[in-house]
Order: sequence, then structure tokens, then C-alpha cells
Amino acid sequence: MTLLLSPGLAQAGIALLELLHRRPLSAQELLSGLPKVGGMSSTSALSLAEDLAWLDINETGQLKVSAAGLKVHNAEGYEAALRFILLHYVETQNPDWLQNAVYGRSRVLNFCPVGVHQVFVEAGLAGAPNDEAVDFWDWLAGIARGLQRDHLLTIGRAGERLTLIHEEARTGAKPRWVAVDSNQDGYDVLSVRAADDRAFLSIEVKSSRGGTSGTLHLTRHEWEIALDRPLHLFHLWDLSCAPPRLATVGMDEMGAHIPTDAGAGGWESVEVPFKAFESLFGPALL
Repeated sequence: MTLLLSPGLAQAGIALLELLHRRPLSAQELLSGLPKVGGMSSTSALSLAEDLAWLDINETGQLKVSAAGLKVHNAEGYEAALRFILLHYVETQNPDWLQNAVYGRSRVLNFCPVGVHQVFVEAGLAGAPNDEAVDFWDWLAGIARGLQRDHLLTIGRAGERLTLIHEEARTGAKPRWVAVDSNQDGYDVLSVRAADDRAFLSIEVKSSRGGTSGTLHLTRHEWEIALDRPLHLFHLWDLSCAPPRLATVGMDEMGAHIPTDAGAGGWESVEVPFKAFESLFGPALL
């Protein structure tokens, strides 16, 4: 369960760091001797500090401030401390609202919980932008893009694994997982035409957890590689059902959705809906 951050909890965490910086305490000493820290329960403040990796334990079993906690403690002012807290919060908790950062701060402020929104306000990140605030939002968007890429990579790898299984069942030959070695080849799996025909067959794999409401993105590089290959197919995996469904798409079917250059302009990537190939989806050999 994601930690519910708020200004009050953040202030309690700052107070706890100040306390432990002056005098290390064991968790038991803290909880039994100080019912509240910074206006919040010591239990809540301690949970925040543990979740955000602000604490270490010394050789006598007492809590001390970690390197991450020192960044908050040593911050120059309240706003700076809150920004470090937000940084540690998104890095350790990966909250659902973080994905909105790729679209700009207004999306984050509209979709994050009320308590988190107020932390952004008190951290000086919701008003007129200055260089420091812009740097923070750019950093947040970078984190979100990285998570988005990780998510897309996970979906893509799932489809590639399914193609490996399908192709081995179809041909009796173990295909090569090209994409693991290099993502510059322009295709993901190298198989063969058939059990009795060992001519090489290259396959570009696209996957969606949204069923036929999903889309595939094809780059110009991937299409040009496909055109140069003697035998090439596209595997589209619908991961929204069990077992997954496969559409095997040939060059002609995919080519019908590829744009053309015009004038001085040239296309770099194209988005094609899975539903364009609805009639090709069927059970896979798994």
C-alpha cells in the first residue's frame, strides 16, 4: 500500500530527523518515550522515515539518520526539505499518479491525492515557475518516462517470449531471440519458414494488454528492415485474454497502413490500431 503523504506527516518526519540527529534512540525508546513527534504520532513519523529510507541502525541498535535522511535534515529551508521528501517519496513508493508527470505538472496536480498536492504547493512547485521548480518537474517527468519505458519493455518481452514458444511449436526448431542481443536489428525473433523449410524468417513482435483497443508503434527503421528481409512477418499479441491471441500479419497487410513521404516531409513512426487486424487474430500454438 502506498504511503499517504501530507504536509503534516512531512513536518513530523523533519522533526524526527532533527531529534535523531541530536540523539540516536532505539525504536522502542522513541515509541514509548515520545507519543508524538512534530504534531503527529511517533509511529506515523517512524513509518515515514523507514519507508523513505531515512534511517540506519548503529552498532548499539539505535536509530540514526541515513545519508538520504541527512539530505532532508540539511536542506536549506522548508521548501527545499519538502522537495527532497517528494523526491524520496516517488523513488521509494512509485505512486500511481507519477505516470502523469510525462504530460506536465498540471496533470500531476490534478490527479495526485489532496495531501500530496498540498506538499507540492508548500514546496513551491505549484505556483509561478522558476528555474529550480522547472528542474524539479523535468526530473519528475524523467522518472516517469523511465517507469513508462520499463512497463512497455515488460509487455514487449512477454510477447517476444510467446513468439519463441509459438515458433518452436510450429517449426520444431528453436528460434533465436535477436532482441535480447541487440535492439538495432529491426526485428525481434529469427525463426524459419517451416518444419521442412529452413529458410530464415524474421519476426517483429508487438504486444498489447488492451486487446484490440491497443495500438502498435512501428518505426521507419523497423519497416525499412522488414522491406530488406527475404521473409518477414509481424506477430501481434493480444495479452488481454487467457490464453493470449496471436495475429500473424504479413507485409502486404501491414503495408496498407504505412504512410508515404510528401514534399520535404518524411515519416519517422506510425501508430496502427490492433483492431485493424481483428480478422487475423486466432489461437496460438502454445
